[in-house]
Amino acid sequence: MIRLLLLIAIIASTLYLLRWFLTSPAETVAANIRKTLWLLLGLGLIFLAISGRLNIIFAFIGSAIPFIARQLPNILRILGVAKTVKQASARPDNKPNIKVTNMSSEEALKILGLATGASKSEVLQAHKRLMHKLHPDKGGSTYLASQLNNARDTLLKNDDL
Repeated sequence: MIRLLLLIAIIASTLYLLRWFLTSPAETVAANIRKTLWLLLGLGLIFLAISGRLNIIFAFIGSAIPFIARQLPNILRILGVAKTVKQASARPDNKPNIKVTNMSSEEALKILGLATGASKSEVLQAHKRLMHKLHPDKGGSTYLASQLNNARDTLLKNDDL
């Protein structure tokens, strides 16, 4: 009798899940399947840890390392990481394309925070001070750094200093 009740419960739950699978949007189904698989994986690892059989998992991981190393390019391609790496390395200098425009002396002085008639050493000191704050390696943007370099070059090229 209990077997019959278990069979009816399994059939009913299977029909319910099939109906839900067919009527739900694909994104919802995929998200719920991923959550369920992670839950089952976690419960499986807990069961293996409690029963003392977790060493089987570690042996499998150790034996799978050479296979994973051979298949890493394929795995990255499937995950879409390889495309991102190729796009980043497509530029020979790996720097973003920033257009350098001609800048007037007034704009250059304003960018560096200097007054008209600043000396060459003042221009270099202002550039160095601002570059320490705005350099891309220190969290600044490449656009601002290029603007600072352009302002410095503009002021140093002028004979008015």
